[in-house]
Amino acid sequence: MPPPFIARNDTLTVAAIALAAMCLVTFAHEAVGHGGVCLGIGGRIVELTSAIFHCDRPSPWIAPAGPAGNLGVGTLALLLARWLRPRRPDFGLFLLLVTSFSYFWEGGYAMHAMLLRDGDLYFAGQDFFGEPSLAWRLAAAASGAALFVATAIGTSRFLAARWPDLREARRVGRIAWFAASLGAVLAAVPFAMEHSGAEAWGDLRDAGLEIGGAALPLLWMPRRAAAVVDPSGAAAPPVRFVARNRPTLIVALLVYIVFVATLGRGIGS
Repeated sequence: MPPPFIARNDTLTVAAIALAAMCLVTFAHEAVGHGGVCLGIGGRIVELTSAIFHCDRPSPWIAPAGPAGNLGVGTLALLLARWLRPRRPDFGLFLLLVTSFSYFWEGGYAMHAMLLRDGDLYFAGQDFFGEPSLAWRLAAAASGAALFVATAIGTSRFLAARWPDLREARRVGRIAWFAASLGAVLAAVPFAMEHSGAEAWGDLRDAGLEIGGAALPLLWMPRRAAAVVDPSGAAAPPVRFVARNRPTLIVALLVYIVFVATLGRGIGS
């Protein structure tokens, strides 16, 4: 018996997919990137949250390892999407959001770091090359802007191609943005409740900016339909919607609970 027709994507499942993607992207940056290098050089993690990292052993490789973690997991998700061409819309959406959140984060972060002289990429430049010159900073900021724009274009095309009804495509992007952004901020609340002052506020602020602030384009895309050209004249593939999926909801909830209890609350000595 064929499955029932689904008129639109299931809100709760799309939100769960976005939440899981946010957790993976943040974990890749803070724990795998920064944390992995710290442990690899024989250091000890002093503090690790969803937006803060401190190692007891200094190394110029720790700062760029966070962005490298994002770029690595984002690129892996992009390659998997291209190689596997997943027919399941939920898996395809997950891979898209992992790539989008990762690239938006690092593209926006590069611009922020170079213009304000703050952040991982700026500190990495100082460690390896000395105080970055204005030309160096502008070139790095331009590279970040190029990555940010390319990510916006690619994400927009994916959503428009997957769901030709632009209202539904935009709805998916907005659900994903709200779920991931709210989830990132709420996960940082336990740390803020146990700390005070600038550290608590900074953790909340950065947790929101790294996902929600960086991925703001998701609120307005796509703006135009995807251009689909098929020289063979074959019929367009059927539109597949994200259905309510209980295993996906359960897995996403468990992932988020672990995320809140570890990176959200903060771990370390």
